[in-house]
Amino acid sequence: MNSVYFSPTMSMPAMCLLLASFLCILFLAAIYFFRVRNVVKYRAKADSERPDIADADYLPASVVVYSQGNADMLSELLKDLLAQDYPAAYEVIVVNDGESADVRDTVSMLRAAHSNLYLTFTPEGVVNLSRKKLALTLGIKAARYDVAVLTTPSAEIRSGHWLRRIMGNFDREGKTEVVLGFACIDPDEDDTLGKRRRAFDYVADSCRWLGVAIAGKPFRGTEYNIAYRKEAFMRNKGFAQTLNLHSGDDDIFISEIARRHNTAVELSEESIVRLRHGNHPRFFMERVLRRFFTEKFIRRRPRILTVLTGWLQLAAIAAGAGSAVISAPNMQPTAIAAVLILLMFALDIYAWRSAARALKSRMLFLTIPWFSVTYPFRHALRRVRSRFGRLKKYTWD
Repeated sequence: MNSVYFSPTMSMPAMCLLLASFLCILFLAAIYFFRVRNVVKYRAKADSERPDIADADYLPASVVVYSQGNADMLSELLKDLLAQDYPAAYEVIVVNDGESADVRDTVSMLRAAHSNLYLTFTPEGVVNLSRKKLALTLGIKAARYDVAVLTTPSAEIRSGHWLRRIMGNFDREGKTEVVLGFACIDPDEDDTLGKRRRAFDYVADSCRWLGVAIAGKPFRGTEYNIAYRKEAFMRNKGFAQTLNLHSGDDDIFISEIARRHNTAVELSEESIVRLRHGNHPRFFMERVLRRFFTEKFIRRRPRILTVLTGWLQLAAIAAGAGSAVISAPNMQPTAIAAVLILLMFALDIYAWRSAARALKSRMLFLTIPWFSVTYPFRHALRRVRSRFGRLKKYTWD
């Protein structure tokens, strides 16, 4: 049996495998630099640079709240909305899905002190079209102002300048038609099994759509924090093309109206809302599967970069291991491969911890490489579940 040794002399196949491992890591670093790091930098810039807008230049706004009867959560949201420090006129329109005495009482009590608060209901018995899209359409059409800002009681607005920061992106010339905000998940709200995996996946998915939106290729937003001009909604005939789908109001519709020249991304601390129960296992999975289903109707979306980082990591590990195996008992390739893999894992940890900090998520450390490497498999499994699972996709389901 040959004893192990270290020699700089390596076979050509071993050198090629090491080179392949290095190139995979290099490509991975480029993706992190141009996508994940861009989100982190944009987030920091949004906090350091406050909008230089005179109070008189802010546009009036119509905040449309889609409610599903949760009066307690709605009451908390409305109090935050009605307390906004906004220099222009604004109204709050609550559109509840069906009649609800609790919602009516909640809005009536607040309306006594706030004349800019309104309530409407979607009619009962509506079938074969999305009730949420019907509610949003009713709210937007009822809006008296040119810009509709959309949110739901599932969002917690923690800043009195939230509306100011979202609306600060709209100009009187009408150049900006869409503003994409962000909803973070409080890491303290989830103590159930899988909380770290869900936190990583939410950050990775958020960087995916935020990164391309910042790069000028927006294809989706988040229903909890989004704004667009009423004229753009009408020009697109609202949700007419997807009324047969339960979802799609914040991805398919946004992909239809959002372009490089008319879309802004708002990531300042004051503009970020907190998603209630956002990391709960059931809510999280429903949201993910819904996204997978609706995104297949979007043409302009990143199809490769979503899982390419994981495949690059797997390829780098496989190439390094292959070089070590064929070079045994020479341990020099094994040592080089080990250094490359450790460098890759360090890059993983740095990139995703920076993103998690910027997006106010759970701070992970040693589990990051594992979640990153296995992400493609979770992605593939969820795609299958979105197609063949029991998720309600069409309005006739």
